[in-house]
Amino acid sequence: MTLIQSTNQVSLYRQIDSNMIEAAGIEVSTPQFFYNTSEGVKEIELGEEFDNVLTINEFDTEWSPKENDLTVKQKFTFANPSVLFGDKGVTMNDNKIGLAVHIHSKTSGNQKKINFGSQINTQNKMEVQFEYNFPKDSIRGIIGMDFFMYLQDIVETRTYHANQIGMRLSAEDLSNLIIVVDGEGSAFPITEFNEKNGPLWILEKKWADATEDIFDSSNVNLSLNIVHPLFEQIKGGKTKAIRALMGDIMVQAMSMLIQQVLIIEENTLDAVDESISNSILAVVKYWVTTFEVDTTSLFTIMNSLRRRLDHEMLGGE
Repeated sequence: MTLIQSTNQVSLYRQIDSNMIEAAGIEVSTPQFFYNTSEGVKEIELGEEFDNVLTINEFDTEWSPKENDLTVKQKFTFANPSVLFGDKGVTMNDNKIGLAVHIHSKTSGNQKKINFGSQINTQNKMEVQFEYNFPKDSIRGIIGMDFFMYLQDIVETRTYHANQIGMRLSAEDLSNLIIVVDGEGSAFPITEFNEKNGPLWILEKKWADATEDIFDSSNVNLSLNIVHPLFEQIKGGKTKAIRALMGDIMVQAMSMLIQQVLIIEENTLDAVDESISNSILAVVKYWVTTFEVDTTSLFTIMNSLRRRLDHEMLGGE
């Protein structure tokens, strides 16, 4: 499928507008999100206030991009599809309208368009079910999903109708979803590595621009050594001593990151772009504000974090 018109182009042919959407009875259901676990398929519960932005770990703290896939389902209903066809519609009676989604991610630099259904001229109610699966470890950052209609097949046309397969027929997107994979970004991305006689943990800096790059394991990564003698104890976190050790690791890692971003790279908290809510700088701002961090030096940063996080890290037995 080749789609040859972007949403930014001025249309020289008739398109589906809000009046036609209402007349055709086009409705888009609330999306559903599922993922596979060792115990079976689990649905992410959205709640009534869902606004088409899924910050996954706000809704389900157990989901992990490294460990879980993500399936998206959404239903498109056409109460009176015939309104879209004929001289007064957007294409002639024997033509076919396709439904597609544009999946894009600035974070990963990937984008693709997928057709997932067809609409024919009928006076009967029709439903088209969208379903797409993101395999585990395939998405990160922010993913956009824009749903629209296009000309899928031509038998007959008019001068005021789209005349090439792939032309966009919906003036505006039918629906938009935004999936934020890395949560609010306040939790450190933690992975694992295997190095015999290696350190218990390492911290890696991979970002180029803290104001734009997303706070995920591709840009900043705290990694634990799975063959270190203390790894299993840290993973279990059953004693206060072990929780204190993990807490100290987190304080050191957060301190190093704050120092790098604010002192060494000389970024300012005022430079946070609200549209990139999970950038590295945005996360640093969240830490500094939430934990009242004194950013004068590395020493004041670490001491500030220890004062605020020591009790929280220890927790109750």
